[in-house]
Amino acid sequence: MLKTNARNALRGRYWRSFWGCFLIALLSGGGVTNLSVLYSPEEASRYLESLPSYFLVWVLVASLIGAVLGILWSIFISGVLEVGSCRYFMESRQSPSPISTFFSVFQTPYLNVVKVSFLTSLKITVGMFLLVIPGIYWTYCYALVPYLLAENPYLSTSRAMELSKEIMYGEKLHFFILELSFLGWILLCILTLGIGSYFLFPYMNATFAEFYAAMRAKALAQGLTTTHELGGFVRHDASRF
Repeated sequence: MLKTNARNALRGRYWRSFWGCFLIALLSGGGVTNLSVLYSPEEASRYLESLPSYFLVWVLVASLIGAVLGILWSIFISGVLEVGSCRYFMESRQSPSPISTFFSVFQTPYLNVVKVSFLTSLKITVGMFLLVIPGIYWTYCYALVPYLLAENPYLSTSRAMELSKEIMYGEKLHFFILELSFLGWILLCILTLGIGSYFLFPYMNATFAEFYAAMRAKALAQGLTTTHELGGFVRHDASRF
């Protein structure tokens, strides 16, 4: 049912969603290449050994700067774009939404979205490094945080994580199965060297938006939240973007 609703939501809007997802993928670092892609480990090692020592120092410095910039980009850009993507697909369920909606989160309270997204990702990452299982568990507990921020970007970190965890109670396995249902498509995308994934992203995002819509309705019915806290996805003024 979720996938059927997603296909209906994409009808007449697929290509707009496609170009939005394609742009977001590029801005999130989807097209980055590294030395390991161009050379085998042995070739890369021999190449680096042949370089002057001072050049290796510059390479190391440049790598460190690149790593820092990559982390900053992930925190201040990629995480916020994910929230903007959630807002776009939720708005598109009701009426066509402009591509600029993807970037509508880059306004007040932008820094709160950055903070909540970063702290949520940090907790999940720490869980992955510690025992893996806590990280996987928290991944599904906090799966709805980007959608909650897309609907109410003023939510505090504790409230966003708490509400997502409450809504996902008893639903984590269902969400995992929903993700698993795309496995066949993902395998086909691998056969196209990943190019096909750009065409799959709109369908997946639209389906996950339908999942959030169902979970949101459940949360309101169970009294986990109110329409004051989650006021719905009205069209945001994105004319400045």
